[in-house]
Amino acid sequence: MESTSAPSSNHEWTLADFLSTYRYWAVFLSSLLLAIGAQGFSTVFPVISQMTGSSAQTIGIFYSGSTLGWVAGAFLAFIVASRHGRSALISPILVCAVVATAFLPAPALWGSPGFLFLFGVVFGAVRAVFPLAIAIFLVGGRPGKIDFGCALTLMSTTILLSAFAPIGASWLYQLDLGAVPVVAAFLACLLLAVILLVPAGNLAFDQPPRPRHKPLAPRRRSPLLVAIILVTPPILIFLIGISVHLFQPDGADLTSSPITLLLALLIFGIAVAAFIYLAYWVYRIHGELAGAARSQRLLTPLAAMLIAILVPLGLPVLVMTLGDLLNERVRDSGRGRLTSIAWLGIWSFILPPVAIAMIQNAANDSYGMGPDTA
Repeated sequence: MESTSAPSSNHEWTLADFLSTYRYWAVFLSSLLLAIGAQGFSTVFPVISQMTGSSAQTIGIFYSGSTLGWVAGAFLAFIVASRHGRSALISPILVCAVVATAFLPAPALWGSPGFLFLFGVVFGAVRAVFPLAIAIFLVGGRPGKIDFGCALTLMSTTILLSAFAPIGASWLYQLDLGAVPVVAAFLACLLLAVILLVPAGNLAFDQPPRPRHKPLAPRRRSPLLVAIILVTPPILIFLIGISVHLFQPDGADLTSSPITLLLALLIFGIAVAAFIYLAYWVYRIHGELAGAARSQRLLTPLAAMLIAILVPLGLPVLVMTLGDLLNERVRDSGRGRLTSIAWLGIWSFILPPVAIAMIQNAANDSYGMGPDTA
């Protein structure tokens, strides 16, 4: 690994470096807010337009402008973001907010083709500039392929979370069968995004990352025991569900049975215990690997734990980076790899406890390599 005192032009940012900065999470949360606001608004927009008497052709003008807005967003991302990242993101948001605000005092604008086209352009620019600019920001840190891919994958989860936005937008529309609640919620998302971005300063990762380590004493654990602890709750839930379906007497209501209630409480307690153990394992493994050999690829234990339990796809991404780190350590010692990244990635999404057990097994092996090679 390169020294953290190396010049910024030569330093490679790692996933842990990205995740340890405010600017990454500011961009993540602002991107999430905009994805939620835009998805919710675009879902209800055709209904609102038809209620105000707009034709299908008029509604199509908005979406045509939105498509053209991607060109404007690409221009901002590739020309402006590389030098003025924060301005490239905030400026289209502010313009979009000003245009959207005009709908509130002047409902007739919902039927104006020229105004809808303008709104579509700035709306599309906001949606386009973020994913393109984010990729440019991350590339500026010269990360490795896995670090870049994982950092971008976490960012892409904002699209998954925005899938719930249409439900909220539909509920807001039902409040008064008008556009005011929907537009107000959209404007709130824009405002909160700007508030998050303002303190972020320079969004480019062109400075050396901050060194950070919270080492813990390395300790071996049984990979099989770790997997059993974490996989027990889903197996119990599956078996009990099958048992209830197969052996429930005709006409009997097992849901009100005291035995069923006790089993449900037992499974809930086991699930909570397994969740706590997962958080504990993530905390310990990051500190223990730092204790075996410090690395800028490792998050602090607390940050890793919070990301694993709070960020969508956070756990699979952390597991993949740990596997790559362990393989890198044995490559430096002239040995073969400790774990298969391909299988690690597959199990991380299919059955995470298996991937966690693979990491624990590889960590146990790495602890026995000695300080010169670990």
